[in-house]
Amino acid sequence: MIYTVKGDGYTAVCSDRGGELISLTSENGVEYIWNGDAKYWSGQSPHLFPVVCSPLNGRVTYDGREYLMPKHGFVRGAQFRAVELAPDFVTFENSWSNETLKHFPYKYKLRITHRIIPYGFTTDYSVSGDDGMTFCLGGHPGFMCPHPRGGTFEDYQIRFHNADGAVISLTKNGYMDPSVPRVTSRLENGVLPMKYHYFDNDAMIIENLPVKKLDLVSSADGHGIRFSFEGFEALGIWTPEKKCAPFVCLEPWRGLPADVNESGDAKDKKYAVTLNKGDVFKASYTVRII
Repeated sequence: MIYTVKGDGYTAVCSDRGGELISLTSENGVEYIWNGDAKYWSGQSPHLFPVVCSPLNGRVTYDGREYLMPKHGFVRGAQFRAVELAPDFVTFENSWSNETLKHFPYKYKLRITHRIIPYGFTTDYSVSGDDGMTFCLGGHPGFMCPHPRGGTFEDYQIRFHNADGAVISLTKNGYMDPSVPRVTSRLENGVLPMKYHYFDNDAMIIENLPVKKLDLVSSADGHGIRFSFEGFEALGIWTPEKKCAPFVCLEPWRGLPADVNESGDAKDKKYAVTLNKGDVFKASYTVRII
């Protein structure tokens, strides 16, 4: 089912299939969210839970037992239900079932709220569950790049509000691998140019950002979006390799792709969250048009 929320001259379209925000348009009809053209990538803004990216050999160990786990987890494309609806927001919920227990041995509740704010929207996550539940969480929103106003993908750049000490890594065969050199040199004075060849080895993964805020903008006119994320520790930046696709994903992550040297135990994963009884983990990302 599709839900439409509005406010401050913007309209967002959200789907209970995956709990996604699949469109954001201004009052003059300009679209900012990737349209899901399967020629490039049929996704739009999936959510990643209880893993981020590829688990090692497709498996994760929880409490001493190994479970099969698909890439990015199992809520991407899953059915959510709308539990709250107002003119300017919708809250979706997905929770455990006998089927999820085959992959993840915890009873969980994941709530995602999409809310219109001045000049954009915010997506809020709330995760609760069993005492000792360990998980990773991520967003994967795709944005039109170039923007319909014109230009090319490589006219755009990412301007970090503060990137001092940040590091950029690449994966090998989908995994973190210490043998792969870091590419932090691509950052010049906190600016990352959008170059298609930068993505020939999949996503760029940025850690240690002191300020989790960036602008994805045209170098010609400064138009674009401001993206900020709280409660997350890393950022993936991705567009499909060697497709010259007209979009880019900005992916806030609490977790990373599996490391080739990791144990496979969920509690050993970098940035993973473990809940104590009664805990609720919260994180969010915000998009503003600039």
